[in-house]
Amino acid sequence: MKVQDFAYQVALHTIELLESTQHYKIPETLRKEVCEKVLQDVDLLLKKAK
Repeated sequence: MKVQDFAYQVALHTIELLESTQHYKIPETLRKEVCEKVLQDVDLLLKKAK
């Protein structure tokens, strides 16, 4: 699994957790925007994790 795939799955899982625990529905467009932003920021997130 590539790092980008993992990051995308983490973003989706986080959104799902927010929806199930906070009973809040995140619109599909926002869901896509957040996942795209996470993919764009993968390198930055990896640098922060060091």
